[in-house]
Amino acid sequence: MGRASLCPLALALALAGCADERESPDLPVQEAPEVFGLHAVWFAGSGDEDRELLDRFLECLIEGSTLNHYWEGEAQVELRGSYALPPPGRLLDWDELASEWLERHVGTDAGLPTPRPGETPLYLVFGGHPDLWVGACGRNSVATVAGRVAGVGVVRTTPECWPTGDRLRSETQIAAHEIVETVDRALGHGTCAGGGTCRGRAICEGYCDTFVGLECPGAPTGSFVGCEGRQVDGWVIQRFGYDGRDPDRCETCIECDFTPELCPTEDPACAYPAW
Repeated sequence: MGRASLCPLALALALAGCADERESPDLPVQEAPEVFGLHAVWFAGSGDEDRELLDRFLECLIEGSTLNHYWEGEAQVELRGSYALPPPGRLLDWDELASEWLERHVGTDAGLPTPRPGETPLYLVFGGHPDLWVGACGRNSVATVAGRVAGVGVVRTTPECWPTGDRLRSETQIAAHEIVETVDRALGHGTCAGGGTCRGRAICEGYCDTFVGLECPGAPTGSFVGCEGRQVDGWVIQRFGYDGRDPDRCETCIECDFTPELCPTEDPACAYPAW
């Protein structure tokens, strides 16, 4: 009898507790990261000898490393394939790529796919003479491509950027550099996370330390980084610094406080962290 009389009271208290919980202020909800769909783009038959190797590198960098941790849940880069398109037939300035070349190839059968709904396309173009004038080792911008706001990064393949005799060394490091800074630009941040000390500026103390190897399966070993005779095992990449998001610190000797690392074998899903 006594036990039966307590049950309604316990139920009432439990329901009251649930009501109080429901009426409490909502906890902050973490917004989903902005997705950037990465398309690697080459000039077909013109300077695309390293395409297969770069495809392997990008697969490891995006799907097998901690690079996406850099944005701390604000953005997430996902691979959308590798494409070789007909060269433009004339020397393009890098900032003409979006309107004069990429635009006409989006959504065509033999070109680039239409970007997925709800994501920002990120076009990473590899090229140099005789198709493209870049000037610097890499460039990036935000442009409208086929009616969609997109990030456009450029990796100069020729002439070689670092005096190592190994074009691949430059292509992997500059690719990582332009991915980070293009996404930062699209998010509204300053675009020098890979600048200053982190790009190996010689006036900065320990500037050679920025160059590291991403030791993916099948990656090169003993790669010269072009700095003090240093060699690393793995694809040559660089460190990044959050202070470079401040435009006033673009070419200063910032701390390079983020290093992409290979995901451990016991946690292969670490490339896409759940924030």
